[in-house]
Amino acid sequence: MDDEDAVAALKDLGLTTYEAKVFVALQRLGTGTASDVADTTDVPRSQVYGATESLEEAGIVEVQQTRPARFRPVATDEARRRLLSRLERQGERAFDYLGSIRGTDDRDERDETVWTVEGADPIATRAASLIEGADDRVLYSTDAATVDDPVREAIVAALDRGLIAKGVSSDSEAVAALADLGLTTTHIPKAFNPDVEIGRVALADDDGFLLSVGAADDETAIWSVGTAVAAVIVQIVRGRVRNVPPPDEVDLDRD
Repeated sequence: MDDEDAVAALKDLGLTTYEAKVFVALQRLGTGTASDVADTTDVPRSQVYGATESLEEAGIVEVQQTRPARFRPVATDEARRRLLSRLERQGERAFDYLGSIRGTDDRDERDETVWTVEGADPIATRAASLIEGADDRVLYSTDAATVDDPVREAIVAALDRGLIAKGVSSDSEAVAALADLGLTTTHIPKAFNPDVEIGRVALADDDGFLLSVGAADDETAIWSVGTAVAAVIVQIVRGRVRNVPPPDEVDLDRD
């Protein structure tokens, strides 16, 4: 790390560019006047006073009332504690406010948004969240021989809550993995599957779904909860699972 990296990190902790540069300069100087600081950084001397005043208010710079005034930084451990504490307080206030206004601007129109998420890990997290939000029943379908940790934990929790939980796959190892979790499983013959490469499907109650396509390295999913679109897709998927023919009735030679 160099001075530029340190300035960037201090800005992430809430300091302005000038404040961060002045604080780094004072760490090098130990103690110094506004002119000393200006000589070691590109902060104009006229701006050093305002920056040090703000740093003093933050409790990380001390001012010696001499002519000219001299400045020195507090110990780095103390500065770290004060800046992190201030950042935490600001974060708490911001998120408390966001929580207080969430959903206050309700609209008459029903939100029909379908969302997109990319990447195996974010998709697994979203699928788990969908399952966790279910009240009555869930369905999870995958051809992966192992179930992602977030999804596994969500399924186990759903079963503990007494939800109806079903696992579906065209892969025998995946069916076994889903059965090991306690799911009632259905094996769908590969010939009954569409040509598109379905990554995974998660259904929650009657109006929540996630559907992904692509391999693990390039997986993309769409999902929606509480929308008419979601309700229709849930009905289609559940209907398809109910109508799976017995293995001896599947045309294995179908293109």
